[in-house]
Amino acid sequence: MNTYKKQFEDFITRAAGYPVTWGQPITVPLPLLLKQRYTLYSLNVGDRSVLGIYLKYKDDFKPAAFEKHLLLILKTLNEYDSYCVITQGLPGYVRQRMVARKIPFVDIGQQLFWPELGAAYQKKKHKATPSAPKSLSPATQAVLIYTLNGGIPVPVTPKKLAKLLGYTAMTMTRALNEIEGTRLSTVRRKGKERLLSPPDKKLLWKKSRTILQNPVRSVKRIMVQNLPETQRLIAGETALAQYSMLTSPEEPNYAIWNRHWHKLAKTAPIIPIEDQGTCQLQLWQYDPALFALEGRVDPFSLYLSLKEENDERIESALEEMMEKLEW
Repeated sequence: MNTYKKQFEDFITRAAGYPVTWGQPITVPLPLLLKQRYTLYSLNVGDRSVLGIYLKYKDDFKPAAFEKHLLLILKTLNEYDSYCVITQGLPGYVRQRMVARKIPFVDIGQQLFWPELGAAYQKKKHKATPSAPKSLSPATQAVLIYTLNGGIPVPVTPKKLAKLLGYTAMTMTRALNEIEGTRLSTVRRKGKERLLSPPDKKLLWKKSRTILQNPVRSVKRIMVQNLPETQRLIAGETALAQYSMLTSPEEPNYAIWNRHWHKLAKTAPIIPIEDQGTCQLQLWQYDPALFALEGRVDPFSLYLSLKEENDERIESALEEMMEKLEW
């Protein structure tokens, strides 16, 4: 925390020209919700006494909700000349909302907006394109796979995606942040809503395939009879054989979301070696059933699950499958 305080003090002094002293945390009786979200500090900025409101969780910060919380805080602490929200790494669209609502804030190293001090500063954006991340979160990958399979014919909000894919709206908001940050697709704003626009699927696949990950987290061998028919989603080489001229393996491959394994494991003991009636069950990082086509996993996820296989037969079959896709 000492490093964080020093960064704050240096940033204010450099951007606004005021000396800063960061005091101790303020202990006052507040509702539990506010204690969970904020830590309060006594600050001196120039000759002003300032209530510093440090955000513990910035990912789900909503300026409109904060204004209601602020009223409760200031009922208890009203002796300060002003207040300021302190954070680091807020999304740009959240900062824009705070400026529109005239909420003074310091996003350390990025932006200072403090009308009472007559101070405003924003870090200039560099034109250089940031390097792409090595991987995406499973939830973000699920959104992209859903998009590649034609699931987004019209612009959609995080809330709508959450209903479609079984995640929380907050998780889908983070997914859109990641998509926007990597420039894999267009995220635009309409009023207060953020919308993921339908992309050119062929271009999206070209741009994202190097950072999309193998969806298979692990593989278990169980008896086919212990896998409910409703969960027998064909995957692996078994699915590839249906998409191409590849010969189907003797031991069938199926896929489920890894979240479903815990319950299934109670009635499906692991079999150590291939035997009559066994199957290989892939546990996926996202739910393969969301994108299933005719009882098998979608071609994009299937490609990702097999692309590292050092087998010319599989490589040829994958190429055949992808060439047949209708973009």
